[in-house]
Amino acid sequence: MVSLSQVFLHNEQTLKRIADACRIKNDDTVFEIGGGKGQLTKYLLKSARKVYVCEIDKKLMPFLRELNAEIINKNFLQAVIPDDVTLIVGNIPYHLSGKITEKVLKHKVRSVIMYQKEFAERLNAQPGSRKYSRLSVLVQCLSVPKILFGINRHDFKPVPKVDSCLVEFTPTKNDYDKGFFDFVKILFQFKNKSVKNALVSGRRHWSKVQDKRELKDFISKFTDKKVVSLSIQELKEQHGLFAV
Repeated sequence: MVSLSQVFLHNEQTLKRIADACRIKNDDTVFEIGGGKGQLTKYLLKSARKVYVCEIDKKLMPFLRELNAEIINKNFLQAVIPDDVTLIVGNIPYHLSGKITEKVLKHKVRSVIMYQKEFAERLNAQPGSRKYSRLSVLVQCLSVPKILFGINRHDFKPVPKVDSCLVEFTPTKNDYDKGFFDFVKILFQFKNKSVKNALVSGRRHWSKVQDKRELKDFISKFTDKKVVSLSIQELKEQHGLFAV
């Protein structure tokens, strides 16, 4: 269990509160990430038309088979999300939060996910704040994130060292733009530098220009503002210059 980063939410009031926060309609098809022993699954099944449960741990299959859900015994990052899914719900392994979030948001449906509190606070961080990051930009481009409520660490067994938060994502109309997000990834490695200096520092990731004067001329058109201070719209404008 520990090797798979498994902790189980056992507080029935909290489980019910999470299920209520999902606002499941009777025509919803739910995809649950990390079914565990089915503690939350049983509440999801009360309202949803159908529930897929993605759980990697084979030792937990006997618990899940007792429920009327379709089981996917795979790592979520390798699993295919069925096209009929209208809501994604998850108590995810926190060390994979970034990768899981990116995959979830690409699917463009509403989602309700549990995170470590400190991680959740990065999702809706604003420009200029210490917590504003590449992840903040990705999440806010593809969704409207909302922290619904906190979850005490003592609601879990074994008790983790961190508190948690439940976050809802409402998808925007923006498509996943790999070129833009790759650009943002380069910049945020040097988030406290100006965009110009960040591009110089990260040039091995993008530049094939050998001539120093040519590189200097290219860099000169970018802003002197710090990366961390730029709004998403400003980042898109800088990427527009980069892509030309």
